[in-house]
This record gives sequence, structure tokens and C-alpha cells, in this order.
Amino acid sequence: MAFFGKKKKKTGRANSASIITPGTAIKGEIRCDGNILINGELEGNILSRSEVVVGKSGRVFGDIQAQKLLVSGEFHGNFLGEVIDIMPYGKVYGDVTVNNIVIEPNAVFEGETKIVSGRVMQEHMTDVNIVQPKKLGY
Repeated sequence: MAFFGKKKKKTGRANSASIITPGTAIKGEIRCDGNILINGELEGNILSRSEVVVGKSGRVFGDIQAQKLLVSGEFHGNFLGEVIDIMPYGKVYGDVTVNNIVIEPNAVFEGETKIVSGRVMQEHMTDVNIVQPKKLGY
């Protein structure tokens, strides 16, 4: 039986996500094209072309450059991007350079904000080179 007119789904980098689960601690730098959800602990910098989410149980100690940052947990560092959204009970300690900032009730923000118009140019994003992992012969 043939299936005519059925199109294959295209998988793109923009809709992929990396997840750091609770109980996981990472030390180092993360560079990616897709979204990142952090519910564990990260000590290091993040460079993402998409969205970074620090979940309720997430803690990040380092700088973040991304299109959007959503904080429900704790973030200690500087952020450069287009939008930061600090959710209720989310905590941000550091300076931000953004187009828009949203601080929900009961959120904590300690730092300086620089609001800029136009597209925020992310530093050092041109050298992000994602290498596909090699397939293991299992």
C-alpha cells in the first residue's frame, strides 16, 4: 500500500532542546543553536542562538548570551540578549543588556539594566561551531 502526498517532517536545529535535569551538575561552557532547559546546576557560560530557560530547580553561575532568557530558578551572572523574563520567585543577580525586560511579581532582580533599541548583537557567536557526534558501532 502506498502513501501518496505524505510529507516527511523536517527536523531543524531551532526546535531541538538540551535538558540538564535535577541532580545534574555541569562545569564548563555550553554552545548551541537550540533551546536549553536547566533544572540542574551549571557553572560556566552559555552561548545559544535560541532560548535559555532556568527552571525552578535550576541554578546557573556564569554569563549567558541568548535570544531569550526565562528565569524561574536562580541565575548569577550577566545576560546579553533580546528579552529576559524573570518569573515569580525567580532570582537574577547580575547585569543585563536587552531590548525588553519582564519582572513578574515576587521575582528578585539585583543588578543593572541597559535597555537598547534594535537587534542586540551577541558577542562571539560567529565562532559557534556545532559538530555532529560520531555514530558508535553498537
